[in-house]
Amino acid sequence: MNRKYEIYQYLSLVRYKAVYKFLHNINKKISIILDLEDSAKDIFDIENTYKLKKQCRDGIIYFSKQNKNFLRNINLYIRINSSNSKYFKDDIVCLKKIVKKKIIKGIFLPKVADYNVIQKLNNLLKLKKYNISIVAMIENKKGLLNLEKILKKDIQNNLISKIHYGHYDYCLSERLWPFPEPYHKELWEICGNIIKLCQIYKKQYIQFPFPLINNPNLFNQYIEYMRSKYKNLDFGMSLINYNEKYFKVKKQIKSLKIKSQGKNKKFKLLYARKIYNNYLSSKNKKKSFSLTKKLFIPPHQYMMAKLYLHKNEKKR
Repeated sequence: MNRKYEIYQYLSLVRYKAVYKFLHNINKKISIILDLEDSAKDIFDIENTYKLKKQCRDGIIYFSKQNKNFLRNINLYIRINSSNSKYFKDDIVCLKKIVKKKIIKGIFLPKVADYNVIQKLNNLLKLKKYNISIVAMIENKKGLLNLEKILKKDIQNNLISKIHYGHYDYCLSERLWPFPEPYHKELWEICGNIIKLCQIYKKQYIQFPFPLINNPNLFNQYIEYMRSKYKNLDFGMSLINYNEKYFKVKKQIKSLKIKSQGKNKKFKLLYARKIYNNYLSSKNKKKSFSLTKKLFIPPHQYMMAKLYLHKNEKKR
């Protein structure tokens, strides 16, 4: 069975020397996203966030001084902070030292809502000159509504190579609870619009990080569902936790059963409490997210769970 797709592995640069060593042993078929954004954040401590961001920028400088031939043989990308972030300028100063090395394939730009930010990034770093593409991340309603305009404006410049749906930012900005999972109809109502535009404008679509860790069977069902629903789609899947089991393709895969989330308020409250408690109990000070045995919990999901509990537990 022909199952062509790309896998993107997010790696935090907080421990950049360990990451560089890890790249020597990683599956060379996957693409790597060195992350300066969400993984380098402490939502409880702004001073620690500044420290984590600086460590990641130090990591970019460190990578720029390593073996170029080795790094050029890896599909290497960098996710920076959004253009309206207070960390953006520092990211740009740092990136100017690495783009000339021609060791990265592209830059993931968060919270793209208009074409001006695409042009701004290209002008600041001269990306076209160094054959570095931009991956536009759609993470709010404005970006979703403006996506076709963005893609139309890019036809002549061809700066954008891929579109990455940022599910967790989108759900938080729209106050959705619970966050739709891969098997929920509500998810496909959102990302389906992005996928169709990617097909029209011939851009690769990248799905948000798979949240249900240690479940490679569901991951494969997820992929197979995208293949069957969107014929000839050029797409990528992204991961937070590295697990070789996700890279093995099974010959027989069960169909992904899509269902609606439902409106049971008791379940919503119980699930919000579960996410809230699990995030706090497994939170690492060097990471913005938490990992349980079954779930990847981003800070966005924790914050939305906290907000939902605050608004609804009082009404009980």
